[in-house]
Amino acid sequence: MMPELPTIAKSAQLLRSGELRLADLVAHCLARIEQFEADVHAWVLVDADGARREARRLGELAVSGEWLGPLHGIPIGIKDIIDVEGWPTRCGSPLRTGHIAKQDAPVVARLRKAGAIILGKTVTTEWAGFDPPITKNPWNLAHTPGGSSSGSAAAVALEMCHAALGTQTGGSIIRPAAFCGVAGLKPGHGDISLDGIAPLTLHLDHVGPIARTVADLYAVWQPLAIGAHGSIDSLFTMKWARHDLVFWLDCYGANKTLFVLEGPLLERATPEVREITGRAIDRLKSSVWVRPLALPDSFRDILAWHRRVMAAEAAAYHRETFPSRRNEYGPQISALLDEGHQVAAVDYAQALIERERVRSELAALLGANQDLLGCLVMPATTTPAPGLETTGDPAFNAPWSYLGLPSLTIPCGRAASGLPIGLQFIALTMPQVFAMAGLCERVLQFRDRPPLLEIL
Repeated sequence: MMPELPTIAKSAQLLRSGELRLADLVAHCLARIEQFEADVHAWVLVDADGARREARRLGELAVSGEWLGPLHGIPIGIKDIIDVEGWPTRCGSPLRTGHIAKQDAPVVARLRKAGAIILGKTVTTEWAGFDPPITKNPWNLAHTPGGSSSGSAAAVALEMCHAALGTQTGGSIIRPAAFCGVAGLKPGHGDISLDGIAPLTLHLDHVGPIARTVADLYAVWQPLAIGAHGSIDSLFTMKWARHDLVFWLDCYGANKTLFVLEGPLLERATPEVREITGRAIDRLKSSVWVRPLALPDSFRDILAWHRRVMAAEAAAYHRETFPSRRNEYGPQISALLDEGHQVAAVDYAQALIERERVRSELAALLGANQDLLGCLVMPATTTPAPGLETTGDPAFNAPWSYLGLPSLTIPCGRAASGLPIGLQFIALTMPQVFAMAGLCERVLQFRDRPPLLEIL
């Protein structure tokens, strides 16, 4: 086994040079699963034989000079609310017993087309809600990995795969990625197809990758975004996706600015989180302009509006089985659905109206700086990963799910407990969030790995 799984870019380089075999890459990931799965519980299904067969097939193609795409031979996990043909999509729920997907979700089909090896299905919280999962945090097994993309984040942190797909309605990509010390991307709303993914809501659901570096996120995001439908910026996205991170960083020259968010929302962070992320931002001042930016007053109610939309739309989706089969739902998802049944239509409509108003207000606030590579920056989570009784507080992620803006987290330090802390970037466009997060990652150079890996 390799001492450390190379990044996607490095793996691709080694595969093309013949220094690394696809079979060895898959073997490394399967060995990590065999080592740690009994303790961490990141997977609900691992197709080891299928992955080995696909590695042989892709290896034969490579020998003949045929490379399917940038993910040729790269093992990837899929959150278990996303359809993979012939596999169950259980959604963490007994209501899905016996369910078998008839075809790949478009996101899975695009990954396959780019050459990815679909390794298995990762654990989700029940219906991508708030009930704690069976998965444990790789940095400390007594702590949560976050939710709802719990298994995806834990699997990536332990090198069980190069990357994994997650979904986010509140904070379900960014929060587990931060808690597990890896990188996570929530694209803009509508940027990537949600077909074939069990919904929680219509207006708040997103799908995106979790990986170890910004460049790895970018490598997975590219095939997902190219050809995606339903995005206002789809033509722009398709053009941009052909370029790499360095291209976009260079386009902005020296005009790189981090807007450090201030306001009532930020008061939710613990002093330790504020200190660690503050130190990281101070280190970035040698490479970027750093300016404070007060959140609009409208942000005082943004979490309530987000919750209202989420509850109402989740209740609408589950109306055929809830509350008639309440005994098959966990307590947290049940509470959300009960809440949704109580939301008045006029209040739901008002929350959607406010969503458009706040989005326009924030865009106008940043609009005067369009010549800059401007990114909002704030902690990814209010605390380090808490205990197993919760998935953590999504308060620092839910506003960006509500507004549909791209957000990305990278690890930036460790708490006194040893648990990682994430730094979150938010922007109006994907180029801004990718390029700025990539730059800051290179400056911060966080390279720590979970203790389980370091003792091998």
